[in-house]
Amino acid sequence: MPSMPSRDADAPPYCIDPDQFLDLSGAVPVGREDVMAAWDRAYALTERRLLELGPEAHFYVVFGLQGAGKSTWVAAQSQLGPRLAVYLSGPLPSRRHRERALLMAARVGCRKRIGVWLHAPFELALARNAQRSGLARIKEEAMRHVFDSLEPPTLEEGFDEVMVISSSPTPA
Repeated sequence: MPSMPSRDADAPPYCIDPDQFLDLSGAVPVGREDVMAAWDRAYALTERRLLELGPEAHFYVVFGLQGAGKSTWVAAQSQLGPRLAVYLSGPLPSRRHRERALLMAARVGCRKRIGVWLHAPFELALARNAQRSGLARIKEEAMRHVFDSLEPPTLEEGFDEVMVISSSPTPA
């Protein structure tokens, strides 16, 4: 997984991923409680950053299958996109999974909510995932569960704009 851009992490735009709050470098597997605590911390930080930037902030909910290219997209977009932006990145496959982020954004008065679906074929994401090491490599059955749960984002669920970024295998 590419690292986030080399810039001041305490200056906007802000890139938030629950993996930031997990130790994926070791050999000890992370449990469900660890993952839930990481999401809680990511949501708390997201809310704090949205409040800091105010209603003019652009809030990007970036989601898709593990290995779809979310981190790569966020790293590039955060350099090119609006400065007053918060990027929350994670699998978030279904409407129900994205609801918490959208309700929080509405509650804090964020007026620009963008859903970004990094849509990749399962085999491509699986191949990218195989290049990861240690705990950053996701089990195939977990990836299959996310893939089977994927729902395209819609304006009806609370986004002001929807982007679908499709990736395909690079030709040999």
